[in-house]
Amino acid sequence: MNRTLLTFLPAALLLGACSTFGGAKKEVAPTYAGPAVEGVVLRPIADSALPKGTCGMVLWTLDEERPAPIFRYVAGQQGEVAIDGAPVALTRVEVEGDSAFGIFEEQTFITEDGLKLNVKVKFSLGFDGGTYLERGLVSVETPSGWRTVLPAAGLAGCRSK
Repeated sequence: MNRTLLTFLPAALLLGACSTFGGAKKEVAPTYAGPAVEGVVLRPIADSALPKGTCGMVLWTLDEERPAPIFRYVAGQQGEVAIDGAPVALTRVEVEGDSAFGIFEEQTFITEDGLKLNVKVKFSLGFDGGTYLERGLVSVETPSGWRTVLPAAGLAGCRSK
């Protein structure tokens, strides 16, 4: 019985999802002054390296064929993402959980325009001067309520001089 249910469940969910998309679309007036209206698409950042003599973290997408760096935070400075190809600076406003190298397990960043980015990571195996970050999740929310969520992985550490 369970095997039969598991066989038909994906088809039922797909059909149910298809039927909900056929209704009238509601227009949403954008309130975010940035480039995205219905959500945010993170693009690879131009420079993912930590500057010499600093600590911080870099997160990559989990795309098996072409992982790309999508977020960089230099401890004590601003975070950086690229939205529609343009660099966007983020200020860290909240932290929670364990920390290492100026990085916390959960961090919240905002932009001047009200875009909110939440980063959750789990510290993993350490290496000389750093640690791997696994089970990362990057959540970007516009002031109008649209949210983009991406799985990520990366590194936290310090780059010597």
